[in-house]
Amino acid sequence: MFLLKGKTAIKTALTGFTVLALSLTAHVSAYGSAKNNKAEQLYAAGVKNYYILISSKQKQQYRDTWLNVINEFEQVYKKYPKSSYAPKALYNIGNLYNNLYTRSFLDKDLDAGISAFRTLQQVYKKNTLADDALFKIAEIYRTKKGDTETALRFYRMILEKYPGSNSAPMARIWVKKLGGSITVKQPAHAKKIAAVVNGIKVWSAADYTRVVINVSNEVVYSGHLLEQKEDDMPGKRIYVDLKGTTLTCDTPPISVKDGLVEEVRAGQFNSNTARVVLDVGDISDYSIFNLEDPFRIIIDVKGKKVGAEKEAQGGKLSETTAEQPTQATGDARLSIARIIKDYETINKQAQPIIPVMTPQSNASLSIKKIVIDPGHGGHDPGAIGPNGVEEKNITLKIGTMLAKRLRAMGFHVIMTRNKDVFIPLEERTAIANMSNADIFISIHANASLSHRTKGITTYYLSTTHDRSSMLVAARENATSTKKLSDLQLILEDLMKTAKINESAIFANDIQQDMVESLRKDGYTTPNLGVRSAPFFVLMHANMPSILIETSFVTNPTEEHQLEEKRYEESIVDGVVKGILRYGTKIKMAEQ
Repeated sequence: MFLLKGKTAIKTALTGFTVLALSLTAHVSAYGSAKNNKAEQLYAAGVKNYYILISSKQKQQYRDTWLNVINEFEQVYKKYPKSSYAPKALYNIGNLYNNLYTRSFLDKDLDAGISAFRTLQQVYKKNTLADDALFKIAEIYRTKKGDTETALRFYRMILEKYPGSNSAPMARIWVKKLGGSITVKQPAHAKKIAAVVNGIKVWSAADYTRVVINVSNEVVYSGHLLEQKEDDMPGKRIYVDLKGTTLTCDTPPISVKDGLVEEVRAGQFNSNTARVVLDVGDISDYSIFNLEDPFRIIIDVKGKKVGAEKEAQGGKLSETTAEQPTQATGDARLSIARIIKDYETINKQAQPIIPVMTPQSNASLSIKKIVIDPGHGGHDPGAIGPNGVEEKNITLKIGTMLAKRLRAMGFHVIMTRNKDVFIPLEERTAIANMSNADIFISIHANASLSHRTKGITTYYLSTTHDRSSMLVAARENATSTKKLSDLQLILEDLMKTAKINESAIFANDIQQDMVESLRKDGYTTPNLGVRSAPFFVLMHANMPSILIETSFVTNPTEEHQLEEKRYEESIVDGVVKGILRYGTKIKMAEQ
């Protein structure tokens, strides 16, 4: 529950920022290096406290903590309006109010955010953040206020004032989408329904439950936690309201009863809003976010229930689905229960024991259970090389080879897919979490518009401003770089529970040993290093997680090498050594 604690007075944002804008116009004093240094120090303090805020669930519960950080950035703008940090401060103010709204659901917070972005654009017209500020405003009106007419006005403003900016391509798309529909006249009695709920899926394990709401297209939604009983309803409930959304027919309740979630039910709250409710028990944390293309809302519930350790050691994992009969499910998908069953069957079979040529055997390591995720699959081929080699086939071959090696060494290995089927990104992470895996490895092959680009890279989850990393993440996430950019502050909030430091160390070990293995076998594949990017498949993973781009399938040479068994084995050798190296580090740290 978001606690609106504190008595900090907030003046009307528009008026406040307008006054600031006027004071900037009147400000004529010169700013020397001393003042620039002070502006930098003040801005750095705000950034530091911002990261402290997003790292603490407790601090985020109180309105005053948000307003205190906002005030620090406001001081940068007020005191040093001609410094290069002033527009950055305004941009952070807008983002903070925008993020605050996801907890408070107060319109005044959205309005304050809009006002900060608008001031940035009006006062610092030539700043590189000006077009981004306008895009933020348009997105707020479109996705949170549901005002497509105003959103369209700001998208057009970007094209008019900043036609060559990085915001222009997406603005152009939205002008085309909204411009064609906004002139259509609907009958006065027509319902303004933007989307329908196509189905709800639930994955449940000992201390983790994931609920995915599949929606026909992007909608405005809000989540809430109720802790008290109301009208004889269960004591604790998480509910999500989807505006402009309807259910095509009655959706039966999904009985979960895993100690965290009792039941998931959906209904039509009113003519314009669908509501999904989770009756929950003693939970420690929850989060709500969405993924794109197709649009779906994800609710993760965490906690420790009675008997969790016993179930984690071999209990039954379950998957439940409530699909709308009017919506086709597309490609046949492996159920998580089937994946686990396949794993248990394979693991019971006699496996040859291969000695591990390292100072310690895997028995002495902290890593025992590994989830391997071959990227793409089914109707999603991934990147395609100039000679027709598909990424999905490369990743499955390498993933299968890696799983076989690790199983022979005594590791417990689960593959998110062991055949050519499509598994959604959120399902892959759920498999890792429900399996209580120690590490998660997602395998991919890279792609570039230039056939000359080559090399091997290992990624871990984090935000980034590196364009090449953003392009890779956008491709693997099946979305646009602009949407990734807009999501980065939200991702920072979502990623604070991720094992980012451990993942970075793990990625370095894997990358180092893969490159050494390739060099030993005579390959000169360029070492593109370890990078970070906001990969959806790594989000909310409860263990150190990495994504390996095993070379560029779009490069003719590497496309051919990726089909060579010797090249694939060299990569697998490197990954195995990297796992052992990382496991040894963990064991030493634990001692």
